[in-house]
Amino acid sequence: MEATTHPEGLLGDSLAFRLTVLGAVVQKEFAQHLKEAGLTPKHLGVLNVVDRGLARTQDDVATLMQVTPGMVVRLVDHLEQRDLLTRTRDPINRRRHILTVTEGGAVVLADGAAFAATVDARLVATAGPALADRLDEALTALMRPLTGDG
Repeated sequence: MEATTHPEGLLGDSLAFRLTVLGAVVQKEFAQHLKEAGLTPKHLGVLNVVDRGLARTQDDVATLMQVTPGMVVRLVDHLEQRDLLTRTRDPINRRRHILTVTEGGAVVLADGAAFAATVDARLVATAGPALADRLDEALTALMRPLTGDG
């Protein structure tokens, strides 16, 4: 059977598609690592954006992570029950909650960072240091619109 030629190119040649595939593989690794602690990559994502000051409220988290406010409520409920995050009413707007990472949440973030370092080391070993540095630069540039740094 002959392959069909598309003027746009093959899906497998798409940068976006390849990032999606690689992201799914790495996300699965993080999910396996966090499973024992009863957490998911989304939980780690909430802790990370709050800890870095990228999101202060549940609405901020929903907007930044591009998930529904209801999902953020469920994630924050779980993190709060585990004493990894606190949620306090905003004194200016009682409908909003200010999120703060607890000491326990900081421990989870440190563990996540250590695990990420092992995954990073494997990626560097596969790609080589020079290419890994260029990939890091490219990912930093691509993340700027999401983090408000650009």
